[in-house]
Amino acid sequence: MKLTVHFVLLIFPFCLAAQTSDTTIHKVYVGFVYSKNIFPESWRDEPINATGVQIDRNEIPRSKIIIARALNKYPVSVFEKNLKYVFFLKDMKFYDVGFGGTNSSDAVYLTNQGVSHGYTEKYLEQTFHHEFSSILFRNYPTLLDTNTWKDANVYGFIYNDPENGVGAIRNNQSSQDFDTLLCQKGLLTQYGGSSIENDVNTFAQNLFCPEKNFWNLIDHYPRIKKKTDLLIKFYNGLSPVYTEAYFRKQDKQ
Repeated sequence: MKLTVHFVLLIFPFCLAAQTSDTTIHKVYVGFVYSKNIFPESWRDEPINATGVQIDRNEIPRSKIIIARALNKYPVSVFEKNLKYVFFLKDMKFYDVGFGGTNSSDAVYLTNQGVSHGYTEKYLEQTFHHEFSSILFRNYPTLLDTNTWKDANVYGFIYNDPENGVGAIRNNQSSQDFDTLLCQKGLLTQYGGSSIENDVNTFAQNLFCPEKNFWNLIDHYPRIKKKTDLLIKFYNGLSPVYTEAYFRKQDKQ
């Protein structure tokens, strides 16, 4: 789930130094203290009106473990050009709509309200990969053949959300559950039907942190396999470590 506004993030150095709970992993700054300064100035006013709530302190240790595991699945070189910051919050809203995650040109934002509210380790890691894939999708437009990607959808299919996911969230049409009827059409989930970027996101989160039966769907539905092959080729263009064998191993972890 993302905003379409891209920005260069500016954070005052003294703010960074003061936050003892914050950390750096593979040169990526991971922050846990909320300030409106973590959002770009263009997000703070109408119509976006970005707001956030600081994460509960008792969720910080778990969040660090989860994000470290997620970041370890990428070569450091990928971050050097594409990711500088990851911020955890308890809650955040844009356009008066709650977001589980979003991204900018070089930052990923994640909300975590604890396991009892559904913020499991898998959910949080998947959300990171989901959002980071948007940054990579924008930064390397020639690595993914989007025309062939669209051709993998059933004939006549049109992505249905001109707001790139905001409308789907607002209208409660953002399910990330696998749907075999949609798989026949080339989509893994309801949310993937909102835009090509969100479609790519749902595949990316399952490549790096797969839900149960993900690879069974790939092996059973030709349209899903076609998209998966395209996305693996995309990631292989970023690093040769990313092969089908590499991603299938993630299903065993």
